[in-house]
Amino acid sequence: MELEIFKGFGIRTGNEIHASRIQVEELYDIPSTTLLDNIKRLKEDGLINPTEIRVVAKDAKQRLQEVYDIDEVIAIGLRLRSDKAIYLQKYAVSLIKNDLKKLENDKKMLELELSYAWNKSDQNSLYR
Repeated sequence: MELEIFKGFGIRTGNEIHASRIQVEELYDIPSTTLLDNIKRLKEDGLINPTEIRVVAKDAKQRLQEVYDIDEVIAIGLRLRSDKAIYLQKYAVSLIKNDLKKLENDKKMLELELSYAWNKSDQNSLYR
């Protein structure tokens, strides 16, 4: 399932999506300084480790450019307060909430199955 804000986003190579700093700015609709501050803190915290790629600039010179994979783009979005970033955060919370509910239901089902199996084994030992 692809989140709506990531449709048509970034540079796709096979199954991977990478984005430049400018693409991340546009995605979350934030100023460059805000993004750079957050990237700096995320790097310090070890949460992102951008890849450098060679790009050909308009002057035909090659330069290194940092790109971020989709996990890093999401990590950046979890730190921001723009409307799109908040949308992403709410989406992430709903996914986590649904996963926790599913885990809780799975746990209850397993407990019921174990209880049934335990009771069944007790009955078998009684009638021997």
